[in-house]
Amino acid sequence: MGKGYTICATPGAVSSGGLFNQLKKFTNFHPLQSICLQITTLSLVPHFIHNMALSRFHQPLIVSQILAGILVSPWVLGYPFINVKDSAFGDSSADISGDGNAIGITYYIFPLAGFQVVDMLAHFSSMFFIFKVGVQMDPKILMRAGWRTYLIGFCCFACSFASGAQFSHRLKNDNIPGLKSRDLGFRSSDRVVDLFSMISFPVIVYVLDDLKILNSDLGILSIHTAMVADFLHLGLKFYVFFRQIITSGRQAYALPAVIILLVTVICILFIVRPAALWIVKNTPEGRPVNDVYITLIMVSVLICGLASEYCALNATVGVFLLGLAIPDGPPLGSTLVQKLRIVNVVFMPLHMGIVGYKTDIFKVTFAYLWRVILVILGCVIGKIIGLFIPAVLLGLSPRDSFLLGLIMNIKGIVEVSTLNTWLDSVNNKNIFGASNTIMVLALVVLIAVITPAVKYLYDPSSKYLTYKGRSILQSNENNSDFRVLVCVHTIDDVPGIIRLLEASNPNKFHPLTIYLLHLVELVGRASPLLISHPSDKPASTSNPTKSERIINVFQQFQNRCQNFVTVHPFTTISPYASMHNDICTISVDKRTAIIIFPFCRQDAISLRDDVARPNISNRAIKTLLQNLLRNNPCSVGILIDGSNHQAQSTFFTPDTSYRVIVLFFGGPDDREALAFAMNMILHPSVFVTLVRFYGPASLSSDGFIDYHNESVSIDVERHMFLDDELVENFRINTMHDETLIYKEVEVKDGAETIWAVRSLHEDFDLLLVGRQQITDSKIISGLDTDWDECEELGVIGDLVTSPDYGVGGSILIIHQRRDIS
Repeated sequence: MGKGYTICATPGAVSSGGLFNQLKKFTNFHPLQSICLQITTLSLVPHFIHNMALSRFHQPLIVSQILAGILVSPWVLGYPFINVKDSAFGDSSADISGDGNAIGITYYIFPLAGFQVVDMLAHFSSMFFIFKVGVQMDPKILMRAGWRTYLIGFCCFACSFASGAQFSHRLKNDNIPGLKSRDLGFRSSDRVVDLFSMISFPVIVYVLDDLKILNSDLGILSIHTAMVADFLHLGLKFYVFFRQIITSGRQAYALPAVIILLVTVICILFIVRPAALWIVKNTPEGRPVNDVYITLIMVSVLICGLASEYCALNATVGVFLLGLAIPDGPPLGSTLVQKLRIVNVVFMPLHMGIVGYKTDIFKVTFAYLWRVILVILGCVIGKIIGLFIPAVLLGLSPRDSFLLGLIMNIKGIVEVSTLNTWLDSVNNKNIFGASNTIMVLALVVLIAVITPAVKYLYDPSSKYLTYKGRSILQSNENNSDFRVLVCVHTIDDVPGIIRLLEASNPNKFHPLTIYLLHLVELVGRASPLLISHPSDKPASTSNPTKSERIINVFQQFQNRCQNFVTVHPFTTISPYASMHNDICTISVDKRTAIIIFPFCRQDAISLRDDVARPNISNRAIKTLLQNLLRNNPCSVGILIDGSNHQAQSTFFTPDTSYRVIVLFFGGPDDREALAFAMNMILHPSVFVTLVRFYGPASLSSDGFIDYHNESVSIDVERHMFLDDELVENFRINTMHDETLIYKEVEVKDGAETIWAVRSLHEDFDLLLVGRQQITDSKIISGLDTDWDECEELGVIGDLVTSPDYGVGGSILIIHQRRDIS
C-alpha cells in the first residue's frame, strides 16, 4: 500500500462461485449475477405488461418500461419476508420492517451494493445514445425550415418557458418548510420548467415514426419545429452555463473549464468534421466503413464525454456536439447507427426502468403535489397556446395546429435520461425528491394520453380519400398527356419499366410525362427527405450514386423519345412504414393517372439470378404496397418483372415483336388494364391480344364484392355495360389492324379458369390483368383459397405470378382507385 492512500472497502468477487456456494450466503452481493438479474428483470417485465394489457390501448413501450420499474421498486415489492442474518444489502436500509433481519424481494434483485452497477451502465449507455441522436440529426434542416417554422418554434418554446416560470412562483410559501424562497426546494421548480418546456427532437422523431406519420405534412412540420426548439434549448443551456461562471465569483476555477470546452469544440469543428467527410468521400458506395475509423470515433465519444464532465457539464453535451459533426446517412452515419443498435435495444430501456424504480411515492405530500402539477400544466398549456396562435395566423388549420401543440408536449427517452441524473442528485430529498417523483408520474401521463390521441385524431390519408383522382381511362378520353409516377427500388427495376413505358407509345398527340421516384429506406438519419433533382441537368457520370445511375437511364430514354417524353426525377428517403405518404403526395400534386410499383414475390426470389432482389422483396416492401393500395389517389400498377431477354432490354430490338395479353373478366380494374393496353395498339412493334372470360350462364354475383375485407355494394349491371362498351371499342380496332386479336373463352368453374390461364403462360412478353374482378362467381370460385400467397395481388394476379405458373414475361396488375363511402 502506497503512502497517502486509504482503503475504504475491498471489492468482492465478481462471480458467485456457483449455486451451491450461493445458497450458503444467500444475500452476498456479486456484481455479475446482480447485473444479469437486473437487466433480465427490467427487460422482461415491461414486455409482459405491454403485451398483456397496454398495447391494446395503443400505449408506447416506454410507458410499460417506467411502470415496470415502479412495480419492482421497494414501495411495491419491498415487503419483508426473507429472513437473513448475514446481509450484504446494507444494514437497516434494507429492512423496511425495522426488525433488522428481514428484507423484501426487491432488495435481492436490486441490492444496495449492486444497484450502482446497472445504474452506471445506464448512464454510460446514455452517452452513446445521445451521440447516435446527434449523428442522425441534420443541422441543414434549420436552413430549409423557413422563417415560419422558426417563428412557430420560438413562440412554442418561449411561451412554454415563460408560462412555467410564472406559475413556479406559486411554489413559494414561507409557512411550509422547504418552500421558502431562500431554500433549495423552491429552486427545484427550475428543473420542472426546464424539463417540461423543452422539446426533444429525437423523441418527436421516434414517436412520429412509431405513429407512421413521419413524412406526412404534419410530421415534417413537427420535425422542423422540434429541431428549432431543441437548438434554442441547447443555446439556453450554454447561456446558463456561462452565466453561472461569471456570477459565481470563481472565475479562476472556471477558466480551465472554459478552455477545455473551447478546445473540444475547435477539435470537433476542425479535426473531426473534416476527417468524417474524408471517410465518407473515400468509402465506395455499397462498401463497409473501415473498422479502424469506427473505433477512433467511439474513442472520441469517450473523450468528448470526459471533457464535458471536466467542464461541469453533463457528459451528453459534448458527445451530442460530436454527433452533429458526423454526416448523417450512409455510409458513415448509417454504420454508426447500426453499430449502436444494441444501446437502443438493451441498455437504454434500463433508463426507463431505473427511473421508475427510483421514484418514491411516499415522499409526495399534497402541499408539494398541487404546486408542481401547476408548474407542469403551465408549461404544457403555454406550449400549446404559444404554438397554436402563430400557426393559425400563418395559415395552418386549427385542427393541425392543436395536434402540433400536442406532439410538441410528447416526452421520451431524453427527458427520462435527464430525470435519471436528477434522481441521483445529493439534493434528492424533501421537495427535490417529491418534485422528481411527480415529474416521473406526469411524464408517464403525458405520454400515455397524447400518443394515442394523436393516433386517433390525425389520419394523413384523409386528404387522399377526398381527392378526386385521375385514371388511365380519363387520361385517354381527355387526350391529355399521360402522367405516370414511376417508383424504383434498385437499378434492376429500370429495364422492365422502360420497356413498359416505351410500349405505351408516347407521341405528340399523347405525350408521356414521367415522375421518377427513387425509394430509399431511411437509415442513419432521423428526418426524412424528399429530394427534387433538376430535370435539365445531366446526372454525374463519374462515380455516380445509385439515384444518379437510375436517373441517367431515364434521361437516355427521354433523349431517345425527344419531345414526346419528359422526366422529372425525385428521391424519397423515409421509413418504409410511412413511405406511401410521399408517393401519394407526389401523385396528388402532379395529378398522375397511374403509379407503377415494382414488386417481386418472396417465394420467387430463389428462382431469380439478380442478387439485388432480396433487398427489395422483404416484408417492409410488402407493407408499403399494402399501404399504397389502401390510400392510392389514382390507379396503381404492380409490375412483376419478367426474366426473358425482351423484358430485360431497355429498348425494342429490331424485327422483334412485343406481345401483350390482357386477361379480361370484368370490373373497373380490368377496364383500367384494357385502357392501358389501348395506348399500345398504335405502336408498330406491339401485338395486343384481349382474352375475355365468360361464365356458362348470366352473371350470378349477388351485388357485393370484397374490398379490403369489407363488403361493398356495387351496381353490377352498370359495370357490365361499361365492360361491353370498352371491349366493343377494342374490337372495332381489331377489324382494321392485324396486330390486334380478340378472343372469348368460356369456362365453367375455377378449375377451367386455371387451365385456360395456364395455357397462355408462354405466349406473351407482358400480361395485363386487373387486381379485382367483378364477374360470374363460379369461374373464380376456389381461386381465393387455392391461390392466396399474396392477397395484395388479387385472385388472378396471385395465380399468374406464382412460381408454379412459370411465366417468362412481365406482369402488370392494375388497381383502380375507388371512392368508397
